[in-house]
Amino acid sequence: MKYLRSLPYSNGKVGIFGTCSGGRHAYLAACRAPGFDAIVDCWGGRVVMAKDQLTPNFPVSPLEYTKDLPCPILGLFGNDDANPTPEQVNQHEAELKKHGKVYEFHRYDGAGHGFFYYHAAAYRQAQAVDGWQKVFAFLEKYLGV
Repeated sequence: MKYLRSLPYSNGKVGIFGTCSGGRHAYLAACRAPGFDAIVDCWGGRVVMAKDQLTPNFPVSPLEYTKDLPCPILGLFGNDDANPTPEQVNQHEAELKKHGKVYEFHRYDGAGHGFFYYHAAAYRQAQAVDGWQKVFAFLEKYLGV
């Protein structure tokens, strides 16, 4: 983040983007390393974790850090996904609302996990095109000059 801000062609704003576990990691980074101006989470699994899923390696559900999220978040999710499930996305959204966070969540029927991955069977062209349009609009809104 500091490096990107130091570049001579940077406008000083930095976002973080992730898909799948990268979406989870982006969420964790944005919540725990203050300074990001925007986050894009594409179907990040295990942001919502039940108590029986916590382990010594995963002692806290990332959802617990929502209160610390300092920037707007865009979330894209497939309604046919098993990780996160629509119910987990609902829980995530409820926690963002509870803490008054700025967010946009978009859910896609007929899409599951990884619907942007054009080389995989999970690819859904219409949903991916719409999702990318939302990503670019969100990033322009929060990271643009």
